[in-house]
Amino acid sequence: MFDVDGVIIDVRDSYHRAVQETLKHYTGALLPLERIREFKFSRGINNDWDLTVALIRELGYEPPPYDELVEVFEAYYDEFKEHEKLLLPRELFETLKEEGFTLGVVTGRPLRDLSYAFDRFKLWEFFDAVVCEDDVPAPELRKPHPFPLHACVEALGAEGGVYVGDQRADAEMVLSYRKLYGKDVKFLHYAVVLPEELPAHFRAASPEELLRIARLEAGPAPG
Repeated sequence: MFDVDGVIIDVRDSYHRAVQETLKHYTGALLPLERIREFKFSRGINNDWDLTVALIRELGYEPPPYDELVEVFEAYYDEFKEHEKLLLPRELFETLKEEGFTLGVVTGRPLRDLSYAFDRFKLWEFFDAVVCEDDVPAPELRKPHPFPLHACVEALGAEGGVYVGDQRADAEMVLSYRKLYGKDVKFLHYAVVLPEELPAHFRAASPEELLRIARLEAGPAPG
């Protein structure tokens, strides 16, 4: 199972810039992207709408109504989304499917944004289950809550597996899931965008390393 942003797709010039511009829209402050990333990753804030709200408060301003902020944010994202590129090549997913792996996605992206990226990069065919922001019934059930991962595992009919993520919220989600549901889902930190140490069962910094670990630990589906 895979996260999308920071794992499959590089969003440093799309979502992170949308955070920057939305923040400027409401506060007038143009924060450096590195400061935005440091705040996001150090606080373990997975959702970039929530990140923007937190940064507005950090700068001493009162956030706007949440729905309004989301609308402004998504308009900026639409300006920058063409800058996205793949961090994991389609060939990796082709190889995994050819070898019998069952693949899923757990992402905080809303369906509109996920559809744009997966249509553009032709990724839908590789995944047997997809859980996104639209599938989470309440904000408190977003990552790092284990609800999205549980939904994906159940949709796949799996008893275990490996979840590939890139930040603390992913690691916390897997840990909470293991404690709550008792299934052997392990966390693989894909450390390309965020190389800092996270509590993880495995760590990979290239598609080749990821594939090697998947073969050894997850194993292909039977039959």
